[in-house]
Amino acid sequence: MEDKFKKIESIVEKELSYCPGHNMDHVRRVYNLAIHLAQDENVDLEVIKLATLLHDIGGKRELDDPTGQTDHAVESVKMAEDILNSFGYSEEKTRHIQDCILSHRFKTNNKPKTKEAQIVFDADKLDVTGAIGLARAFVWVGKNDAHIYRKVDIDQYIKENLSGGEINGRIKDKSQHSPQIEFETKLKSLGDKLYTNKAKEIFKKRFEYVESYLDRLEKEIKGEI
Repeated sequence: MEDKFKKIESIVEKELSYCPGHNMDHVRRVYNLAIHLAQDENVDLEVIKLATLLHDIGGKRELDDPTGQTDHAVESVKMAEDILNSFGYSEEKTRHIQDCILSHRFKTNNKPKTKEAQIVFDADKLDVTGAIGLARAFVWVGKNDAHIYRKVDIDQYIKENLSGGEINGRIKDKSQHSPQIEFETKLKSLGDKLYTNKAKEIFKKRFEYVESYLDRLEKEIKGEI
């Protein structure tokens, strides 16, 4: 089984060199988090491991689409099917893994239906929080020529710069974004979207760290400390 995982991991890594925030390092963090969340749970751990390995494999297809219409979760589902079939996984297990992949993205209406899918979802979301979440946020800032610090009227920002004028809409002009805006539009409400108690406990600690950091950053930007 481990040999299969290593081979699949190698396939995924070749597809994920497109973005520092969504590369194999991210996949491995989500993989480890998911295993931690699955401890003492009555779940199919193989499904969780494979789903986390494959959950972002279609990311480059989304990034390469200038129309913004491509969903990396949907693309990952398609790519995962071919890979899992080539390794001889059953149709039932493949469908379960695909369900976990499809529902890991909260910007869609595909909600996690199984405990395995909920764990994959929670693990992926935790990776945007805490110290690692801040690191990813600033990598994103550099990649998209965005702001290290920018505070705005959030309601107006959502209306003007998120597609459909909805909080879960895609960012239209990434150069207008900042970690503070990401905190207000996404991270603040993320805890309510998590499914497992263990993930909620982890989130609380990570959230407090981010909140404290952004408060310090604002004071430094203003020259107060």
